Amino acid sequence: LQVEKYCVRKARSYHNQNNFLFYPAIEAMFVWGMFVLLDKQMTKTFISQCQERLELITDHQLSPDDKGLGHLMVGALWKHCYLLESTEVQEEREMFLEKSEESLKKSLSFEKQIKKDHFVIAWSNYELAELYWLKKDDKQASERLKACKKVSSKVKYSLESRIMFKGHNLQERV
Repeated sequence: LQVEKYCVRKARSYHNQNNFLFYPAIEAMFVWGMFVLLDKQMTKTFISQCQERLELITDHQLSPDDKGLGHLMVGALWKHCYLLESTEVQEEREMFLEKSEESLKKSLSFEKQIKKDHFVIAWSNYELAELYWLKKDDKQASERLKACKKVSSKVKYSLESRIMFKGHNLQERV
């Protein structure tokens, strides 16, 4: 039932935003864990597309919900680049994590402005928690997981049980 609610809400957003969604295909791939199917070149193409849309669309055309979502997508894609890169290229891998962290924190900066897509904040916190886990910073990872759970205590959002399941799974690894 959560999937149907999510799709209905997205359809309403599409209609209410003059037939506009911020890269729904990339969002769908992210939500359903399909980034694992992307190679490095496609991942970087998606990053460029998201960044261009964030830069080209003026503030009044892009809601805080879409801005937060855009930065979440970019951050998650940079993290995916890190996971794809071989360990021999450590300097480049570190750069991917830095760019991911920067984008995810930018996404969280819209927390107070987001009106509908509260899942963006929960997912951004989860992605940051996983990023910190990859950096072997268990303290920061735990703090981000707590922040992710805190979103659920404040407001209900799309696909909440999915992110909570992922959060519990990550907490076991931290």
